[in-house]
Amino acid sequence: MLFLSLVLPFAASGQAGGILGLPDRIMSSSRIGRVSSANIPELQVRDTSSVDFPEGGTRWVSEDYPFFKYLSDNNLKQDALTLVSGAYAPSDTLDFLRAKVLFSESRFSTASRLFGKVPLSSPFGHEALHYRVVSLASNGDFKGAARTLDQNPYSPGERGYELSALQGAGIALLRADKEEWDRRSACFTYGDFAMAESERILKEISSSLLSPSRKRPGVAAALSAVVPGAGKVYAGRLGEGVAAFLTVGSLGAITAENWCRHGLSDWRTIVAGTLCATFYLGNIYGSYMSVSVENDERITAGHTVVLYHIHLPLRYIFR
Repeated sequence: MLFLSLVLPFAASGQAGGILGLPDRIMSSSRIGRVSSANIPELQVRDTSSVDFPEGGTRWVSEDYPFFKYLSDNNLKQDALTLVSGAYAPSDTLDFLRAKVLFSESRFSTASRLFGKVPLSSPFGHEALHYRVVSLASNGDFKGAARTLDQNPYSPGERGYELSALQGAGIALLRADKEEWDRRSACFTYGDFAMAESERILKEISSSLLSPSRKRPGVAAALSAVVPGAGKVYAGRLGEGVAAFLTVGSLGAITAENWCRHGLSDWRTIVAGTLCATFYLGNIYGSYMSVSVENDERITAGHTVVLYHIHLPLRYIFR
């Protein structure tokens, strides 16, 4: 335990990444180590940019709405963006169309701002509200998304009421708020074709996102300190664990053989022992980091699923 108390703070520091990370990467990238490697989900990049559009035109964008609809339906995003970037007279419709095309380009910062300018009294008001929720959540502003849903203009029994409940439940999962999740998910009916599948998926992954992982980085490090590679197996990376065990074990055996044949001070014993110690410490560091990364990957993958399913129903409901 004294050894671990000295090693773990060093292993967790940024300076150790280059020193101990290299031998761990060597073992993990071997043919055996890659056998059970998990795919790392693509991380979502948050948009912090802002887009400015010209103002002060006299032409109403509603005159070009059929053309915009054609471009949007045919996935001609850049052409649609060029169209709405013209100098049109200010209107709710203009704000909405600009927000929609920016949303499709994942430019969530400006999209959420423009969606927020569309009043509920507008023909696009309800659609703008729900798309703003997704925009804010995609940009990591979960509190802002929840506040937007508080404007819910629907009554129980209306389709929009269940849609708000679905999005609210998704935001609760993103915030790991179990009480809010229970309240919102209680409104799921699983009877609306546009929302049933998303409700079911959110229900399935809710326990994973609301319950903290039982795996602990410190436990993984301790296991690998006792049996090289055991922490990797604990992290769910069997191939990497076997590779670490074989590598450290082989270097240990070579060190012991040279010690017996040539003595402790012989250069061959020193070189083999240094390599063995380096890979042994790298195995502890790698096990510690593997559990940390696995926990982050689980949360990231879950968030990606949630964001997809609070957006998916909008495609069917608002056509």
